[in-house]
Amino acid sequence: MKLILSILTFFLSTILVAQSANDPSSGGVRNIFDMLRSVPGVEISINTGIRSQQQVYVRDARNLKGKVPASFVVDRVIYDGDISLINPLDVAEITVLKDDAAAAAYGARGFGGVILITTKNGKGVIPAQVNSYNQSAYQYFINKSIEIRVIGKDGKTAGTGIISKETDSSIFIRKKEILKSNIEKVEIVTQ
Repeated sequence: MKLILSILTFFLSTILVAQSANDPSSGGVRNIFDMLRSVPGVEISINTGIRSQQQVYVRDARNLKGKVPASFVVDRVIYDGDISLINPLDVAEITVLKDDAAAAAYGARGFGGVILITTKNGKGVIPAQVNSYNQSAYQYFINKSIEIRVIGKDGKTAGTGIISKETDSSIFIRKKEILKSNIEKVEIVTQ
């Protein structure tokens, strides 16, 4: 009986440690990379030196071997700096996008996947949420009511606003149907 209780205590403490490992306030998370390690399909490169930055690789149908690094978007802006400089305590939510719509939304930079980081701005929850978003990026824009600008293959703006509906072949902005095959890129409209 004592052995069973000690084994149960060990497993319960292991589960509690695993759950609090992603909580930045627990001290187990030192940077954004530590937060992303638990997301399925996401691999973090090994830091090989002082000047080299770690890379995040998202495996999906287009990036099967995960050799194209993901792009980071912080508060709706593409971030090219050292992501490890962002304090994990300032992060409210991390979402991993990994589909064709991510590439459409962020162009060639979205081919390897997109890591969306939303900072708290004084309104976040502790611990930060790390999510893998398995629907299309268009559905993400619909769910979050994000205003976008759609650029057609001719280089002209095909529509601006919040997507109201998505089908397999098109999206609808203000009741205007835009075929996905005619979309060159999608830009997020920042205020």
